[in-house]
Amino acid sequence: MPDEIAQPAPENPTKGETAPKKKKKKVRSAWISFGGRVIAQIVGAAASVVLGIVVVQHAQRRAEAPAAASTSPPVVPRAAMATRPSGEIALAVLPLDNFSADAKEEYFADGMTEALTAELAQISGLHVISRTSTMRYKQQRKSIPEVAEELDVDFVVEGSVVRANERVRVTAQLINGRTDEHVWARSYDRRLRDVLSLQATVAAAIASELKGVLAAPAAAVRKPVDPAVYDLYLRGRHAWALRTPEGFENAVKYFTEATRRDPAFALGYAGLADTYVLYPTASLGDTSSDNYERARTAAEKALALDEGLAEAHTSLGAVDFFGKHDFAAASREFERAFQLNAHYPTAHQWYAIALSEQGKHQEAARHAREAVDEDPLNGTMHQALGLVLYYARQYDAAVKSERRALALNAQLPLARVVEAKSLILQGKPDEAISVCEQAPVPRAADVELTLAIAHARAGRREKANEIYQRLARSAPQSDVLPAQWYAATGNYDAAFDALAASQATLPSMLRVDPLFDDLRADRRFAAAMGAEKTR
Repeated sequence: MPDEIAQPAPENPTKGETAPKKKKKKVRSAWISFGGRVIAQIVGAAASVVLGIVVVQHAQRRAEAPAAASTSPPVVPRAAMATRPSGEIALAVLPLDNFSADAKEEYFADGMTEALTAELAQISGLHVISRTSTMRYKQQRKSIPEVAEELDVDFVVEGSVVRANERVRVTAQLINGRTDEHVWARSYDRRLRDVLSLQATVAAAIASELKGVLAAPAAAVRKPVDPAVYDLYLRGRHAWALRTPEGFENAVKYFTEATRRDPAFALGYAGLADTYVLYPTASLGDTSSDNYERARTAAEKALALDEGLAEAHTSLGAVDFFGKHDFAAASREFERAFQLNAHYPTAHQWYAIALSEQGKHQEAARHAREAVDEDPLNGTMHQALGLVLYYARQYDAAVKSERRALALNAQLPLARVVEAKSLILQGKPDEAISVCEQAPVPRAADVELTLAIAHARAGRREKANEIYQRLARSAPQSDVLPAQWYAATGNYDAAFDALAASQATLPSMLRVDPLFDDLRADRRFAAAMGAEKTR
């Protein structure tokens, strides 16, 4: 069997069957009846010309039409997102179906979805919605027009993955999101070890169908990879995306094993770097700076093998800023990541926070909104936008953004903290208390601290002290929670004593958090933050 077989499909479905759901059902039934072979449709030269006209006309309408607004999640109001350049084509890759015989291969299909999304995101003129947002449609099947409207995209890619023995077949269909018309479809069959090149081939083929607006790139030639190593990588990415303590621990195991089997596998090291950057946020009991050093080592190894990995540059930027407080070095890494992949939402998210903590609120908001635009159904991106708005003293907007974040993911402690702090500073401590008390139990330390501060601001000092004392007994001695507690309740002498006694790296948020404005006004603050550099 040749390395790649591109298979055309029969003619278009019967014209009389116009209902989107019937058309979709018919296509899926055909896939199954052919035992995993997916119908692939080829549109001729005339259709390509028509597509170019339709796309251009649609792009003009997008530029002229006002942004649509919606108030109910998970549909995100366009006003909350960044404005895309006029004429840019928006596309979403829906979760690829797993048509393999083993249901346990689901993670492989998810990994292929992520890989194809990443390949398409690197194409100039193409705006690709992040996999985190599109994965929400894995369990709730909706019509293509419904998906296109919710994500505000022009085209949708859907398809399937069949993995058998040492071969993999990927079938992709390009569908007009507004009309539900199938524009193009093709299936590709390759050896599993050439799967990286296969992803680039599919991405290039889809882009070529938009040649009326976009310049089609040449399919990238990728180094073959050991199927077992790539399998471990996909398992690691699947675990990492869960954003849970268990998920991060499993991700480290999978990525470590992948790099052990193939020390030249750059993607494995990039995955390790991404995981260690987030490791301290997972309440794993290890919040030391060692995690940032592990992330740096892994990212530098990845870049030594492949300098063109945006993820690795993003991880280095996070290490430079959050671990070393070196904004200049961090900015260089984030900017390099944007050069490689301007649509990588995590880079925009982390850079936005770094900018905001430097007081560059307008630029920070631009990047935060870009992250939301790239990944509109990911609560973490809305959480970051809310944080940036909070630092900019835009409390109403911050509350709205954090409420969107929690509607998408109720397990985000920082979203509750930022919403509650915004309410406290608006003189609404009782509402802040309600927000904190709705957090899943056991509540995160930051949530408990904010709850105590809210009770103190509401005049319930005894209750506030009770919550704080319980928290203080469980928090590590090196934690800076005591300083935040004393500062928020007006005991500045105790706050500076706590900062001096803390062995932890002082959080840069102390420089911009509105809750600590009075603390920063004290002449001792500059000295306390200056000591941070010598720790």
